[in-house]
Amino acid sequence: MKEFFTLGGQVRAWMVRAGSDGEREEAALSEGIVAAGWTELVNDLTNVADREQLRSIVEATYPDYSPRVIGNWVGQLWRFRHEMSIGDLVVMPRRSRQLALGVITSEYVFRDGAEPGLQHIREVKWERTDLERSAVQQDLLDSMGSLLTVFELRRYDAARRVAALRDAGKDPGSGELGPESPTFASWAKLLEAATAAPADQPLTITNRKIMEAWGVARRGSAVVDQIEADLADKGLTARPPITTGSIDNTVTLLRTGAEPGPDQPLLTDEDVPDEKVEQAPLTYRINHLASATEGVVSVSSRDMLNKAITSMVYHDFSQLPVLDELGRLCGVVTWESIGRARMSGTALTLADVITPDPLNLLDQSELLPWVTQIQQRGYAFVHDSQHKITGIVTASDLSTQFGIRVQPFVLLEELEQRLRRLINQALDHCTLTLDQIRSKLLPHRRNRVQAADDLTLGEYPYVLEPQEHWEALDWNADQGLVVDSLTECGKFRNRLMHFSPDPLPESELAPVRGLLEVLRSLDPTA
Repeated sequence: MKEFFTLGGQVRAWMVRAGSDGEREEAALSEGIVAAGWTELVNDLTNVADREQLRSIVEATYPDYSPRVIGNWVGQLWRFRHEMSIGDLVVMPRRSRQLALGVITSEYVFRDGAEPGLQHIREVKWERTDLERSAVQQDLLDSMGSLLTVFELRRYDAARRVAALRDAGKDPGSGELGPESPTFASWAKLLEAATAAPADQPLTITNRKIMEAWGVARRGSAVVDQIEADLADKGLTARPPITTGSIDNTVTLLRTGAEPGPDQPLLTDEDVPDEKVEQAPLTYRINHLASATEGVVSVSSRDMLNKAITSMVYHDFSQLPVLDELGRLCGVVTWESIGRARMSGTALTLADVITPDPLNLLDQSELLPWVTQIQQRGYAFVHDSQHKITGIVTASDLSTQFGIRVQPFVLLEELEQRLRRLINQALDHCTLTLDQIRSKLLPHRRNRVQAADDLTLGEYPYVLEPQEHWEALDWNADQGLVVDSLTECGKFRNRLMHFSPDPLPESELAPVRGLLEVLRSLDPTA
């Protein structure tokens, strides 16, 4: 493979957009430049020494925008000013749906007398100005679909492929360096829809649908990092973060990367909080329970008692929160509090039956320390950082959730116990020997396995794969199906061990359940 180098190292490929009015595109091609835009930014950036200095300039120019948006713009302008190198490749999408390809031939230049939007430039030698998009394979083409004005094409061996497009007009593909992902089109389509959505009508979607688009079922740390990186590459961010709440929570994919103009709405700090780091979930929090974020049926402190009673009967509730006009918790009405008050024999109002100070937990709190109190009281209300009630967690919710989470571990434990019992029976009857088992293990594991109890779940497929081992066990079952199922169960166990706030879908339990039924049939007396 041909290598491409500049004085600064290996050539990189950049995408620089020309805005939507056509003037910047025409100027870029006629004058041999690419321009960064940001029409109100009239400061010369030549002597900007660091990002903090650049940020101060951008903040002064656009004081109303969220720090998150400002940070995104600073990153783009910094790349344009400092990271692009002479000899790097540049791609500019055209309004004709064609692509212009060229080579950067100058350092950053500020043109004081130029039209707004054409002051921050790099000189370019355009080598192709009418490349059809059909010449570019879909994975690379999808990676070009970002809201950002300036971004590096890093994925799928982009620099080599852009160089080939420039030289031969044909994309050679990613070869061995590119991913082979059957779900690529799915998440690419989601990002395409999000970037194409009108600025005032951003795409709203559940966390579950986002996970499905990336071909995963749970929000593990690596998965979250990948999705957030993919969103950032397109100039998008999820609000609230995809790590927040249950997997069925709804998020909005907001534009944070387009330069100021009709494609970039004014996003203030209230719209996009300045959260420096979006941490993937590391512990199980209260808002990971769906009921903690689903809202609550409530009554106002000004309502009549009969409204509270009617609502509790109608919804079959044991308790009902009483909220003030700001949605904050004043107290709770329960059948117990109503019964106790009625024992006085006097006429009652809602105020007479309110129990003050019910258990009220912050949605970001760790769940486990509160489990005992929730079980003892039967429920706990959940509030956000503004003390607004967002949901309720009951003892029943805990039982359901922990039942779902414990089930995979119980099934796997029985599966492994039955495998050990069956293998030990073969060892006891001398139809299978320990040396035969050890011969199929990795060298560092052989001396550590003294019995079937020492085998890991991932080692069983290798032990059962040889035909003589299978015949020694005398199992009246299909060898291929059992071995393949064991392999899937090993993968399932590895996924289970990676923390995620989301339960495993029932479909992933199918290999474990199926193989367990086979083992139960092979050893019905156990």
